[in-house]
Amino acid sequence: MDFRFEETQTLFAETVREMLSRECTASELRSMIDEGKGSLPELWKNLAEIGVIGMTGSERVGGLGMTDIDFVLIMEELGSVICPEIVLEHTAVAVPFLEKYGRQKVGDTLMSDFVSGEKKISTGLGTSYVLEADSVDYLLLQNMDEIHLLPTEKTDLTQQKSIDGTRRLFKVDWEPLEETQITKSESILEETTLSGTTAAAAQCIGIAKHLLNETIEYVKEREQFGKPVGVNQAVKHHLADTGKAIEFARPMVYRGAWAISNDDDQKASAVAMAKFLASKAVDHACKTSLQCHGAIAYTMEYDLQLWMKRGWALSASWGNATVQRERVAERLSV
Repeated sequence: MDFRFEETQTLFAETVREMLSRECTASELRSMIDEGKGSLPELWKNLAEIGVIGMTGSERVGGLGMTDIDFVLIMEELGSVICPEIVLEHTAVAVPFLEKYGRQKVGDTLMSDFVSGEKKISTGLGTSYVLEADSVDYLLLQNMDEIHLLPTEKTDLTQQKSIDGTRRLFKVDWEPLEETQITKSESILEETTLSGTTAAAAQCIGIAKHLLNETIEYVKEREQFGKPVGVNQAVKHHLADTGKAIEFARPMVYRGAWAISNDDDQKASAVAMAKFLASKAVDHACKTSLQCHGAIAYTMEYDLQLWMKRGWALSASWGNATVQRERVAERLSV
């Protein structure tokens, strides 16, 4: 089993990284929060132009035909800058699901609009709460073992408090109708959520890496008693443990993405293990960042808190570490 990425995959990730470094900065995120917005329109437009938004769509409707193993590096890059756009929900979950199961009902015209980014979809699978529900055109929602696609205008939205100020959360009230139902299958629902879980795990890795790098730079510069705090052995141990957690989790995330793309028999277990380890890694990175930065890490004026809040939110979403550990145990006992 070879987990080395192809040159085209790494080059695409590098292109995305360069664009995000210019378009998705902490100052841009702060301005977005201050203005009460949940999106950076120019960022979404630029992501669409370089192919990120439509990367999981088929070439027939203007996409790149990528699978989970192709976009896992992109999700990692999006996590490292805490991108506020709903790429995970739209691109990793909704588009491939509709391509596979909703093509006849949705039609090529609307499908092309989803792939091009002209129309947005957010998802609420396994939850009543949906990210950026008021700024998208359609919602992909779950009712028991059914998955429905319906226009946002046919729902009632109530904004909720969210720990992550860069992305707004809404409670969605809606009525499932036969005309909005795409599928009715427990196995299809589980298959669909695997991609979302893997994408969330990859973003956790990106956030954890950023927190670790920022903390390393901080302890190099911050002096106490005439020397950098980073020379203290206890600080080094915290940083080393965090780095170990990240490097232990990352290959498992790639394994989960590979398993989905290759329809491996163990894909459900692989994804559960990946999210368990990624959630633990980002939780560890958040804790280490707080401990090593000290009181300044708690202040709203310091950018670190933006990454920690996204880390805590993503760690819990799509099944937290406890939930994923139980899923692994269930599958190992079968």
